[in-house]
Amino acid sequence: MIHHRTKVAVIGLGQWGRNHARIYAGMPDVHLAAVVDVNSADLRGFAHRYKAEAFTDYRKLLGRVDAVSVVVPTNLHFEVASAFLEAESHVLVEKPMTATTAEAATLVELARRKNRVLLVGHVERFKPAVRRLAELARKPIFIQARRVRPYDRARTMDVGVVMDLMIHDIDIVLSLVRGRIVEVGGLAVRVHNSQEDLAVAHLTLSTGCVAWLLASRVSADKAAEIEVTTPDRVIRLDYLKQRLAIHPFHGEVEDMAIHGDEPLLAELRHFINCVNGEEQPLVSGEDGLQALEVAHRLLQQMATVAPPVRV
Repeated sequence: MIHHRTKVAVIGLGQWGRNHARIYAGMPDVHLAAVVDVNSADLRGFAHRYKAEAFTDYRKLLGRVDAVSVVVPTNLHFEVASAFLEAESHVLVEKPMTATTAEAATLVELARRKNRVLLVGHVERFKPAVRRLAELARKPIFIQARRVRPYDRARTMDVGVVMDLMIHDIDIVLSLVRGRIVEVGGLAVRVHNSQEDLAVAHLTLSTGCVAWLLASRVSADKAAEIEVTTPDRVIRLDYLKQRLAIHPFHGEVEDMAIHGDEPLLAELRHFINCVNGEEQPLVSGEDGLQALEVAHRLLQQMATVAPPVRV
């Protein structure tokens, strides 16, 4: 019998926020108390579906819930997350953690001072195949990652492709290689937006590992893959198919499909467990800050070009 249900709210009902609400509503030890969105047109119907209260102003919930998922545009992450931390709610904030590293550092300190969980929504880390990769990829010496998708006019693009897509692979590289970044560089291209839509980056870490990253939201296809070279093997992961291929330098190739829960379900389950003191955050505020710092360093060092003007 469940004696305590964690009282949760979802702030922001875009495509991803709706998934947060759906999953919380299905957890027996969670009470989805409220959903918040500035667009009131379909807010009421959505709230009715999950028997939750509906609000257009998140401030009306401060001090009234145990935990929140912050799934609003990136430029609002700090405002909303800091308000709930100040009100002593636990916070899961979607990636990228905040718009600036100063804001992210302030959230980390605020969570520490208030003794509250701050989890950053790098959902890729919760894919079973990624966890298996982390176990297999000991002492990486070279990493290459490619994360691309076709252009989608309907998709929210409030940040460039480095913060939108590449930051996933930055976070995973940092989780695989326990070393500091000593050199960054790359090239970014603007196509449809004021910020970059395609980026190629390289990172050099203090361990000697080098990482090459490609991210695009103007590709002909959708793909997400990473290949890690270690002293004794090469491991390739297809994120979309959740398949690992292990190529030892001496021995037979092993190809395996990794099965498990829906990654967002695993992430939200983990968040609630952290709130209840049963686990420690897999992607802490400090992890989110570190990935953000590297992304900003890349953006500062990248040469950005725009497509030629058509006449």
